[in-house]
Amino acid sequence: MYSRILVICALLALSFTASEAKVYGQCELANTLRSKGVPEDQVATWVCIAHAESNFNTQAINSNTWDYGIFQISSIYWCQSGDSAGNGCGISCNSLLGDDITEDIACVRYIYAMTESYGQIPGFKAWTTYAGNCAGDNSGWISGC
Repeated sequence: MYSRILVICALLALSFTASEAKVYGQCELANTLRSKGVPEDQVATWVCIAHAESNFNTQAINSNTWDYGIFQISSIYWCQSGDSAGNGCGISCNSLLGDDITEDIACVRYIYAMTESYGQIPGFKAWTTYAGNCAGDNSGWISGC
């Protein structure tokens, strides 16, 4: 009986460990962005936005706006969550919550390009945190990376 309880506790501990969010460091995120083809002149701003939006937490969810992941991508327009209408990036919002942020990066690049080319909300301004936190020189976010 005692060994059964230990096994159950061990399994529970493993499940909690597996579900913990990955929290990126500044340079780790900058290097990941670079490796995924983000233009160098955008890297520092994306790092700033990720900090302002989620504090670099891959599992961040804003339960007021239903924004998901490290870049807080909106389910209203860009990802599918339940019966939400949004899915401009063609992905599930839950797919934005994992440690691998490849889909997140592809989606933010798509959002940036779409809003920039259609003049709806130019590029970075699609993120409300940009104007108050990340407009201007963001080179300090990647200094030494």
